[in-house]
Amino acid sequence: MNISHITSHSLRRLLSLTEKKEQLIKGIEDVETEISKTLKGVVTSVVEAAEAVTPFKPKAKKGAKKAKATRSGGLKDRIIALLEAAGDQGLRVKEIAQKLSSKPANISVWFSTTGKKHATKVEPGRYALKGSARKPVATAAKPAKAKKKKSNMSPEGRAKLAAMMKARWAARRAGKPAKKKSAKA
Repeated sequence: MNISHITSHSLRRLLSLTEKKEQLIKGIEDVETEISKTLKGVVTSVVEAAEAVTPFKPKAKKGAKKAKATRSGGLKDRIIALLEAAGDQGLRVKEIAQKLSSKPANISVWFSTTGKKHATKVEPGRYALKGSARKPVATAAKPAKAKKKKSNMSPEGRAKLAAMMKARWAARRAGKPAKKKSAKA
């Protein structure tokens, strides 16, 4: 653009366009501040609404006890403390479950997994800490496998039966029905 050829008319046009541009920029800034104010109110109200709403909790069964949340390894510490207090006579799984407000199944599973390292079975359903004076229950040895009953068929009879079966299958493969032989005693 050559500055020497600018007319007064083009200068006035440039001036009006520049003023219009400044007004539009100011309008955009106003809209942006309005948007941020609106979003700030919406975000605040959404957070307040979320805090006001209580999370869904399923209803507990009648008479059901609430489970106590424990830290990891908490059950181990509590069971070992009970077994130490019980001494060499140990405690039954049901007794431990009652004292810990837990299910007997949970205690039994603990003894069959983690508890193997810490406790021994004194008698069925009763456990004591390892190293106690009372001797643990001897585990029953597995019974020996029963021998298979021998067949009463003679070797000649077995050979005859095998020959008949071979003939039968050969006939089936050939598409002919097998001849039945009458067994004479």
